Amino acid sequence: MKLYTSYFYQIRFFPRNLIPLSTVVWPPKYQIKDSTGAPALIIDCPPLKPGSACEGLCRGACSPKHPSNCDFLRVYHKQLQAIDFTKFMRKLEHLKKIIEEQEPLEDVNFAFIVFEAPTNLCSERVIIQSWFAENGLEVKEWQR
Repeated sequence: MKLYTSYFYQIRFFPRNLIPLSTVVWPPKYQIKDSTGAPALIIDCPPLKPGSACEGLCRGACSPKHPSNCDFLRVYHKQLQAIDFTKFMRKLEHLKKIIEEQEPLEDVNFAFIVFEAPTNLCSERVIIQSWFAENGLEVKEWQR
């Protein structure tokens, strides 16, 4: 199983075996479509959604715009560090197994979805990638 980060716009280009896991509190108001033009199946990933301690911390005013200057991302990082990584990965493996049993897909992979494009350094993707790296797994940005 491979893990990636990506953002909502890219979902339309995902191969069928790449399942988007939303890490956002509020999904976009517009409908996301998959590569066939049908509404995309996006699964919520509650453990990676910013919690209540993150509320109101990002006002877009940090300068320079970098994760090290962002109170929101500092608190979000602490939130992820409190997750039992082994348990999280077991649940992800279980989800993979369920999907493979229900769909004719081989080698199911997951992409953790954020709002911001990869050019925006002040994004949860940076923290998600670093949290996985701290736990011995590399998570890169998905490229088509």
